[in-house]
Amino acid sequence: MSDTAATAPASTPTLPQPPKRYFNAIDGLRLLASVNVVLFHLETMGGLNDLGGKPGWLFRIIKGPAFHASLFFILGGFIFATKFAPKVAEFDSRAFLKKRLRELYPLHVITTLAMVALYVVKRLGTNDVINVPKLIFSAFMHLSFLWSFCPLGSMNLNTPSWALSAMFLCYVLFGPLLKWSLKLKNRLVVMGWMVLFFTPLVAWGILYGAMGSPSALYQLFHGFAPVRFFEFGLGTLLARFFMLRDENRRTPLFIAVRCDLAVLLLCCLVFLNLSSTVRATRVTEWLSYHCWMIPLYLTAIYTMSMEKGVFARIMAHGVVQKLGRTSFYPYLAHIPLISIITLFCERVLNYKKFLHNPVNILAFTVLLYGCSYVYVYAVRNKRRERKSIMERNPC
Repeated sequence: MSDTAATAPASTPTLPQPPKRYFNAIDGLRLLASVNVVLFHLETMGGLNDLGGKPGWLFRIIKGPAFHASLFFILGGFIFATKFAPKVAEFDSRAFLKKRLRELYPLHVITTLAMVALYVVKRLGTNDVINVPKLIFSAFMHLSFLWSFCPLGSMNLNTPSWALSAMFLCYVLFGPLLKWSLKLKNRLVVMGWMVLFFTPLVAWGILYGAMGSPSALYQLFHGFAPVRFFEFGLGTLLARFFMLRDENRRTPLFIAVRCDLAVLLLCCLVFLNLSSTVRATRVTEWLSYHCWMIPLYLTAIYTMSMEKGVFARIMAHGVVQKLGRTSFYPYLAHIPLISIITLFCERVLNYKKFLHNPVNILAFTVLLYGCSYVYVYAVRNKRRERKSIMERNPC
């Protein structure tokens, strides 16, 4: 510790003040990741078969997926760190957790129970046995947020719920993580910690490869909450790195051009990372998906945070930005919804190609995000406003 830092009064800030603005372009990245994951799951379930895998570049992005849950975790750390850093002394972990639970847990319960019901309905009138004890255990593991810690021996009910489980571990640890990150004093130190936080992600993949990349353990290695926390931590550290930047070092025009060129280069690198050459083995496929994307995502978030250039303006467009802020709801709900629709089409309408037709998938995706948009901005936010008014005027 330097003499200046040691003698500075506790109330005197010695570091650059955290930014107090919201990064609209960041929400576009949230939407990008959400849509890519939704299409990836729909394609995996048998969707878009009528396209026959063409165009190849599109299916390469969808099946990659090019943008996935790691981006959600990094964005989560970045967004919450930049939001709460200016008022870190007032940060209340309990209130933060309650708010996140209130916003996300009801949908988590609904989607989990919907998948439990679907499991039962699909087996009614067939020779398939309903494994009640395993079903109850699986529901408990999902609803208790334990599934991402140990999915072994449990049914895969609503696949994306592992991310919510892991994310809540990040929320629990966010308060101490934020306060620690704000004590870092220069960018080189922050970068050093980012390398350290990246190391467990690589080591985890190497361990999985050393075990022979067993399919039975994939979900455990894929969604293990303590490892995913390091992605969230990287987002928090990236926020600190951003706070310590020198905003007067370059002209706005130079920054805009540099940001657009960076985005183009990142798109090329992401696309290259999805190639069969990079993903030639199970181990390199794992590293491509879980590790090599991380530096690219970090760079993309940092670039978009500048909010300069053509691509940033597109990502910050009003509709894109608002849809991005609602994107976790479609992420949680898409598998139960598409499963219900597909079951209805097959059992009632005798239409067995709902998932195969790209028009159906497009209509479903638009409806999914449209309903999420309406819920957040016409229902949830209005309810918040009424509650806030009642709290200010109890009489």
